[in-house]
Amino acid sequence: PLPPGLHRGLTAVTVLGYLSFLSSTALFLFIGFRLFQWRRGSGKAQPLNQFVLLIFNLLLADLQQSVAFLLNTQWLIDDSITVGTATCWAQGWFVSTGDLASGVWCSAIGLHTFASVLFNYRMRPAMFYCTIISLWVFIYGCAVIGVGMHPTDFYVRAGAWCWIDGKFSGARLWLHYFWIFVAEFGTIVVYVSLYIGLISRLRSNYYTPLAAKHAKQAARLMALYPAVYIMCTLPLASARMMSIAGSPPSYERLCVAGAMITSNGWLDVLVYTLTRRISLFSNEPPPDALGVETFTVPFFGGSQTGRFGTVTTIEGPP
Repeated sequence: PLPPGLHRGLTAVTVLGYLSFLSSTALFLFIGFRLFQWRRGSGKAQPLNQFVLLIFNLLLADLQQSVAFLLNTQWLIDDSITVGTATCWAQGWFVSTGDLASGVWCSAIGLHTFASVLFNYRMRPAMFYCTIISLWVFIYGCAVIGVGMHPTDFYVRAGAWCWIDGKFSGARLWLHYFWIFVAEFGTIVVYVSLYIGLISRLRSNYYTPLAAKHAKQAARLMALYPAVYIMCTLPLASARMMSIAGSPPSYERLCVAGAMITSNGWLDVLVYTLTRRISLFSNEPPPDALGVETFTVPFFGGSQTGRFGTVTTIEGPP
């Protein structure tokens, strides 16, 4: 039987997994429907907004990650974690692909934002689609390599749920956590560089007054993107690295880390729908030439636009 502490911890992880799954699925289906409408309405004359397509892929990654942790439902029902079952294998697979995919697409969004905001650069559609395919091949390739090397005993109980067997520490590191840390620190570098670039341009009066207003808004909101990803992934990554080093984490720490990482989905839904004006509720596809002016916080369904922080109005004599 599961220890009482682990049972309570897995219950919290499972609830947050369902929350991420439902919210990610809702936004994924909605964006997919809007993409279909935009493509059907505009034909092939107008390319779809690349940032919207990156969000679409990020939500697909979050879906897989949330599935991994909502599968804990089976362990709660059985009051045990059963190795060798289809559920155990599926959970290990989705943990591997979902965690890595989330990091890859967060990094891709960061690089795309950096290139479009600072340099007004976007890939040609054909190159962009090839890049998307290549990233998914890389994500699934890492998982397939591990299963191919150890087809019968790769995914077993690993602490509080099923994942890669601890005896395959090399596979854990080079097929998963090395790339997770690359994504984490790479995302930090990208957004810090973007923030510095924006501040430098503001001080040199590079932007027009209106563009400068949007740039300031973007600079304030920029910290949300790496903060959410790092906050959600670093606890579990550090706990697993401790395990590789010979100091396995407690059930309580694993459950807290699992609750954080499975919150990636609903937090991504919250952040990307509140801080980027991607025109999901418009009949026209969002133009691909948007840069710093896309960083806003729309009140959906209305014409007003709100922002984080405060608005101060100073009036004086004419």
